[in-house]
Amino acid sequence: MGSQENYEAIPIGMDLGTLEITLDEETVRNRIELVQWQAKGLAEKGFAPPGLTISHHARMKFEALPEMRVSIWAKSEQEFLKPMKLGSKVFIHGTVVDKYVKRGRNYLVTDLETVDETGEVLLRSRETAIYVE
Repeated sequence: MGSQENYEAIPIGMDLGTLEITLDEETVRNRIELVQWQAKGLAEKGFAPPGLTISHHARMKFEALPEMRVSIWAKSEQEFLKPMKLGSKVFIHGTVVDKYVKRGRNYLVTDLETVDETGEVLLRSRETAIYVE
């Protein structure tokens, strides 16, 4: 299949799967250093930086869409609902919710939701990316 055929074959509603992440001390510490989180005192109280899971969203797209070589982030909206806690497990689930062509480029819109072990929603994210093979 060609590039456009692969893009057109992606169904709206496609499940990107679920990714489980354990927010252990090393994971949280690495994220704090990466984003230079200024509220380090909150980590000492057991909280992880908001958005810790966002970096995994592209990985989920690449795993669900192996023919996709590049995903250029065009737009994103996040809704932070509850803090992520050190030592907990969180689960990210993603779905393709829209796709469109604009100025000759293929766009893919995904919704991703991060929940804790009880199913409580911690983060909602809608991301628009340019799909490139």
